[in-house]
Amino acid sequence: MIKLPKITEASIDLSTICQLHCVECSTSKGITHAGIVGKGQLSFEDFSNFIDTNPEIKRIEMSNWGEIFLNKDIVKILEYAFRKGVTLYCGNGTNFNNVSEEALEALVKYRVEYLNISIDGATQETYSIYRVGGNLCNVLQNIERLNNYKERYNSEYPKLSWQFVIFGHNEQDLPKVKELCLKYNMAFNPKLNYSQFSPVKDKEFVRRESGLGVADRDEYRLKHNHEYKAPCYHCFSSPQINWNGDILGCSVNKWRSLGNVKDGSLTQWTESEGFKALVELLFEGRDTSIDLPCKHCPNLVKVLSCPLSIEGLQKYNEYIAPALR
Repeated sequence: MIKLPKITEASIDLSTICQLHCVECSTSKGITHAGIVGKGQLSFEDFSNFIDTNPEIKRIEMSNWGEIFLNKDIVKILEYAFRKGVTLYCGNGTNFNNVSEEALEALVKYRVEYLNISIDGATQETYSIYRVGGNLCNVLQNIERLNNYKERYNSEYPKLSWQFVIFGHNEQDLPKVKELCLKYNMAFNPKLNYSQFSPVKDKEFVRRESGLGVADRDEYRLKHNHEYKAPCYHCFSSPQINWNGDILGCSVNKWRSLGNVKDGSLTQWTESEGFKALVELLFEGRDTSIDLPCKHCPNLVKVLSCPLSIEGLQKYNEYIAPALR
């Protein structure tokens, strides 16, 4: 079997509950809650047990299907990770609408690495078209309050990025958003829309103002000769773990569990027959009798046409988030 590098990172979903109703989100549509992901929040006890059972894990992503700041244990989670020397970050995204004062201070005090804040508009009117139920004023006020704590603690952490999913209804806000990034000391993080909702209108404007050089994922694929995102590598870089301990592997799995971290360590999981089958399928294109979640994924045929590679995994691991550049 292909020899993979040792896993030293993980992704643990702090919450699959969200207060917004984003148009194309599987959580807001009820798809996530109806499947194996379910509806819940990571408990402090489960988080601390995971840290203690997996001392090789030194860095953890906190977000995936929901809003992390709805987790009632988040302050205790941040503190425990800090005391144990584990770096936490929120790269998938937070809507940052509802954050307690205690949590804002804890983000700075316990040196969370970075937050990727999802804000798809420079005005409430534009922002709320996709982030239904969100309040842009609240988000910006929370960013200001967080920046005040950073000044008080004389800290650059958490670093911040403004994630802006580019749609046809918000593309005109690109220049203004870049100005706001300077105002709030945030990295500009434009993202290509993955759905057919509100496609871009002025492609040349989007190519130029986003800095991406492309206007949509089709253009990206043609220009770079690979997909815009490669979630399969997630399994072997920073395995996705559900709030209840189920090992999902990647961030899009809604179909089958690969195990549970409450039953053993991640190292033990990487030595299991299920993990070996995962490697054989995705890296070598070899089928298996094990009912892997990949077999239920609509992207499997596309993946098998160009299997994963060690070089691809290395490149995936070398990615640096906009907030950290």
